[in-house]
Amino acid sequence: MTRAQTPSTDPDEPIFGVCGPDGASICCRICGAVDEVTVHEVPSMAGYGEDTSMTCKRCGSVETTDPIFGWRATPATWPPTPEHEQP
Repeated sequence: MTRAQTPSTDPDEPIFGVCGPDGASICCRICGAVDEVTVHEVPSMAGYGEDTSMTCKRCGSVETTDPIFGWRATPATWPPTPEHEQP
């Protein structure tokens, strides 16, 4: 690959999955990071249920859920686009 690509562009595919012995770890399916996931759960602004967010610390991919919109995945581009040096 000569430029950055998203390995899975299907918005119906989960970004995070379980891996390791007995499924004890969480893996990012975009960049391959293991146990580098931040999880936030807060009471929903809808007034019932919870809003959740899982973010990969390495690539920035995100999965969110809430009672109104349901589950959504936002995969990051991997590998990241190299930064160009300023002349």
